[in-house]
Formats: sequence, C-alpha cells, structure tokens
Amino acid sequence: MNEWMKLLRARKWMKSNEPFLYAWHAYVGYELDLFDRFENGAMVEDVAARFDMDKLLLLRWAEVGVAIGHLKGHPDGKLTSDRTLTKYTSKRSPSSVGALLKEMMELHIPILLDYPHLLQKHPKTQYQDKDFAATVAETSTFIEKFAFPKLYKWMKKHRAKRLLDLGCGHAGYIARLSQKNKRFDLHGVEMNADVCNEAVSRLKRVNTKNTTIHQGDVRSWMWNGKPFDLVMMNNLLYYFSPEERASLFRKAYEMTNKKGTLVIISPLREPDHGHAFSTAFNSFMSAHDNLFTLPSKNEISQNAKENGFKLNKIKPVIKEGAWYFMAFKKK
Repeated sequence: MNEWMKLLRARKWMKSNEPFLYAWHAYVGYELDLFDRFENGAMVEDVAARFDMDKLLLLRWAEVGVAIGHLKGHPDGKLTSDRTLTKYTSKRSPSSVGALLKEMMELHIPILLDYPHLLQKHPKTQYQDKDFAATVAETSTFIEKFAFPKLYKWMKKHRAKRLLDLGCGHAGYIARLSQKNKRFDLHGVEMNADVCNEAVSRLKRVNTKNTTIHQGDVRSWMWNGKPFDLVMMNNLLYYFSPEERASLFRKAYEMTNKKGTLVIISPLREPDHGHAFSTAFNSFMSAHDNLFTLPSKNEISQNAKENGFKLNKIKPVIKEGAWYFMAFKKK
C-alpha cells in the first residue's frame, strides 16, 4: 500500500507542476524570438541553421511546444506558432507579457529554488539593481497598462496637472499622460542610469515636450520648484525598510501643494486578492538582504496618516498579483 501511495503522490506532483512547462517554454521562445521564427511555418533544422542554434536542443524545445499546444506540426515537417502565443510573447507585440516571464524565470524562480540553502542560515542574496533594473522596469510597464486608467481618472477628478513620478522606470505613465494632455507638466525621478536614459529615449520617440526625467535616488533627490498636484510611487516601497518608508511619505507631503494627492501602486501583504502571489513575492523579498517585506494596507494607511495623508481610494489593479491602486488626499 505504501508503494502505491507514493506512486499516486508522485503522479499528483507531476500533474500539479505541469504548468511550469508552459512558462518555461514561453520564456525560451520570448528570449530567442522563437515564436516569431516559426510564425509563418518553418523546419527546425532551417531555423537552427539560420540563427546558429543547437539543432538538437531546438528540436527538444519544439517537441515540448507541440505537446503543450504552443506549436502546431504539419505533414511536411514544418512547425507553426500558435497565434495567441506569438501575440503575447513576441517582443514586437504591444500585447507581449514576455518581460513578466523573464523576471519570473531569471529573478524570482532561481531565488526560490535556493531556499534550502538559505534556510540553513547561509548568507542572503544581494539584489543587483544593475542586472535587473531594466527587466523590472519593463514589468512595471506591463502593470501600467492596467493601472493607467485609474490614475488618469483620479487626475481628471482632482484637476491635477503637475505630476511627479518617484521611481519612474521607463516613464510609461509619464508618456501616456503626455499624450493625453500636452498642458500637463510631468516629472520623473529614476536612480538607475541605464533605465533613466531609456526613459528619455522613449519619451523622445513619442515626441513629448512637457516631460522632464531626473536621475537620482528618491531618498536624497530634492525639488525646489513649484509644488506638484500629485506624487506617484509605483512598485517602490519594497526597496525601503518599514522605517525608511515614512521619509517617502514626508517627501510627497512636502512636494505637493495644499490640495495635493499621493498615488501608490504596489503589491500588498495580506491582500483581499492574490494571496498566493503575495506570499511568494514576500518569500522572494525576504531572501535578499537589501529588499524588504511587502507593505500591508494598514501599514501604508498608518504611514500616510502620520505624514499628513488620508487613504481615499483603494482598488485592485491585477487581482492575481495582489497589485493595488491606492490614492491619498492631504488631511
């Protein structure tokens, strides 16, 4: 009986972990543009030769793709990418979620797999901003697509025209707002030099003239100009210890006018939605000695209250990911 129970348990684990194949296969396809290579039908050996790839490994990847439905085989030996996969994993597709796959496979999963080592009190990992800042910024761009309508609605309601985005990444929110209203005065602060330069390049490509990107650490960056109507902090709080977060709220208070507001978009601890992702994300954060626990709604509300803001609105952005839109008004 014991042997049968072991076999049944093994089969259950195999079935429950099968979805990993889908993520792995899509990630490899995204990284090497493979769904583009097979979009119009192609032979494995032709793609391998043309793009200087290992033919055997490409064949194995292709076989998995056929088995899980990412690729379709034809009688002449050619393979064709599933159109939906191409739409959501091609780097040239505006609907691509490839950056999210890249962050998960290259950043999150390796750290979670290292948990047995870390649990034995070996030194924790240092998050390297220079290695992953661009990927994380691109993931934030994906989240931005869902959060932007809420932000724009909030700005219109409160007649906000001057905005400061602390930790602006690739300046996606700023670019979208600039396209919506040329009279907005939009500023962003980004610490990573490469990400900052990419933000400036992207803004130039969409021909914005009402935007300014400042390179600097949000903790030390100062502003002596006209106060802002709104300050944003997106996917930022887990880079700061709970003690340091209060200074960010103070900075937002000092940089906004009398009717100024604050918007935070962040995954939460103990959320109403996306509890599984939230706990996994927290596990990832805790495995680093320079990242910090996700904030809870109550902690953010308390931080805001102690620094002159009151929570006025909270809405989920991506329920499965525990990301929330939170808007605050000055008390």
